[in-house]
Amino acid sequence: MKILFAGSNAAFIASLKSGLSSSGCDVIVASDGRDALDTFCTQPVDLILMEINVRVMSGLEITGKIRVIEAMQELPWTPIVLLAAADSLENPVTVIQAGADDLVSQTAPEDVLKAKILAMVRTSTVRRQLETANGTLNNILNSVSEGVHVLDMHGVIIAENAASIAMFGWEDADNLVGRPGHESIHHHHANDSTFPVKDCPIHATLSDGKYRHVQDDVFWRRDNTSFPVEYKCAALRDNAGNMYGVTVVFRDISERKKAEQQIIYLTQHCPLTDLPNRVLFGDRLKQAILHAKRSRTKFALLFVDIDGFKPVNDRYGHAVGDMLLPRIAKRMKQCLRESDTIARIGGDEFVAILPVVNEAEDAISIAEKLRQTIEEPFAVENRILGVSASIGVAVYPDHGLDEQTLLVNADHAMYQAKSRGGNAVVLNETVLACKCARIFDFDAGGLAGATTRASS
Repeated sequence: MKILFAGSNAAFIASLKSGLSSSGCDVIVASDGRDALDTFCTQPVDLILMEINVRVMSGLEITGKIRVIEAMQELPWTPIVLLAAADSLENPVTVIQAGADDLVSQTAPEDVLKAKILAMVRTSTVRRQLETANGTLNNILNSVSEGVHVLDMHGVIIAENAASIAMFGWEDADNLVGRPGHESIHHHHANDSTFPVKDCPIHATLSDGKYRHVQDDVFWRRDNTSFPVEYKCAALRDNAGNMYGVTVVFRDISERKKAEQQIIYLTQHCPLTDLPNRVLFGDRLKQAILHAKRSRTKFALLFVDIDGFKPVNDRYGHAVGDMLLPRIAKRMKQCLRESDTIARIGGDEFVAILPVVNEAEDAISIAEKLRQTIEEPFAVENRILGVSASIGVAVYPDHGLDEQTLLVNADHAMYQAKSRGGNAVVLNETVLACKCARIFDFDAGGLAGATTRASS
């Protein structure tokens, strides 16, 4: 242990070195205040002893400068003991206010002075050990990617690690420490509704001390935007088992949520056309029936089969057919309203749900738009391809009160359209339009067309 002594009393210095050497203390002597300050700035010491009236710069002045240096450079606190001469009238309160830890008479018995010095050295050693341990702990906490959010028993923030500060969007921990935790980062639900503190799992742990693992919640950033989190909260207890706070370890699960949403999307949509698939269509048909029952309204179900799609595949290959289907899907989607659903349920089979129609004529009008847009030629891989659509229309509740009946009737109407040559819209077996499907091929020599009977 190193002790810095600033003073000029040779007899005292000799006695000090002799008395402390047996305790493993190394005494460094500075002859004046300037020398003492320079020594402090160039090498670490465990304790500073100074005469109040040291030459060049007083002990109180040196003490003040040392405390400023420690604060500015974030250095550990070094104990300072000032030694007063026998005739000194220095007020102990002034000495302590200046930043010193103790004022001792230089004429005090040697054993008393030695005991005070060793006690100060021990305190300094323990303090530095704690600072080292705290520094290690902080380094560990700041090196982990999970956020660590710590509250006292009143729900006030007492600590945040670097990851937590970054996720919350603050500059440093000092901006958050001292703030109420719930009101700062947990005040609303994901849907922007107020999150009462009485329902907060973190505050529940503060109340009962029980461990909690919350898989899906949101925390809020400084800019009032939220992010999804998974977190675990556990009670903080002292050696006697008394609870003095709660620690919350959390992580941002935005990427996981995106991946989950993507998986859900892929299970509900056709990868080729990006339209809802059979699974999502079935769910929306159920919803349409429930809504129509409650509101006593009508809705329409359209069955769409592409005429002439099989000859396209046979003549040009499935790769061309796979490029044609997304173009057909895009055109149909552009004909429908935001509230409507168009889904692909098979190779060249599509269904549309029109959730609100006043009369069957409304559904027929939209179906005719679909037929007309599909009839327009498509440009695919330097070819002009012509196909058409056979469309069957069923209306709830006129043609069925349940999913199965509506599907059967719409499918039957579609086959009626196809049996009459295709390129038609049929409601209750009444042909509303009918033309021949055509396949066109754009060759280098010009446009060559082939007319075929509608088929799939």
